[in-house]
Amino acid sequence: MHAIDLITQDIPPLRPKDDVGRALDWMEEFKVGHLPVVDNGRLVGMVKDQDLIDRNDPHGSVASVMEQVEIPFIRNGQHIYEVMKLFSERGLTVLPVVDEMGQYVGAITEHEALKRLTEVTNIHEPGSIVVLEMNVIDYSLEQLARIVEGNGAKVLSVHSHALPDTSRVEITLKINREDISDILQSFERYEIQVNSTYQGSRFHDDMRERYEELMKFINL
Repeated sequence: MHAIDLITQDIPPLRPKDDVGRALDWMEEFKVGHLPVVDNGRLVGMVKDQDLIDRNDPHGSVASVMEQVEIPFIRNGQHIYEVMKLFSERGLTVLPVVDEMGQYVGAITEHEALKRLTEVTNIHEPGSIVVLEMNVIDYSLEQLARIVEGNGAKVLSVHSHALPDTSRVEITLKINREDISDILQSFERYEIQVNSTYQGSRFHDDMRERYEELMKFINL
């Protein structure tokens, strides 16, 4: 699952000339603390609610308070775990998505990303994530599980995603161990391509806490 699959159509981007009052109204309406600022199809900044409130001028322009340096964004083809990593590291509620040419294509909300994350992995179980890529004809879950179990671990969950316009598939495995260096070496021996890994309890603990907060919010 990739960033392009997580985009919500409910979050409109602001324009630099929009006023602060409109930005605050939209944040209240969509229950977010950040909004992207787009000009002529390109991401030019981000605004957050506290900066708008501190501005104390509902008729002032968004351009006067938007963040322009190190604007957080994600490419449309990046994995959902890269999305969640940015949400976690930057404390965002909304993440802009751009294409390969740098054009703005939409935004992802933290709530939507966390809900979709449950489709990929068992968020409540500790362990590691490994993202593999291979030809569809070579894909065998039995073989992958055998490699993992041969190193004394278990596959907790699996999610496969056909890569558009190719004959290849991306497989996301949740493994019940934090240190999977031996498993990665085994994949290498079998010439199985490893695209990325996410190891360690700190990241998973943060995602679990965010997920539990989301569930509390939904049940209110």
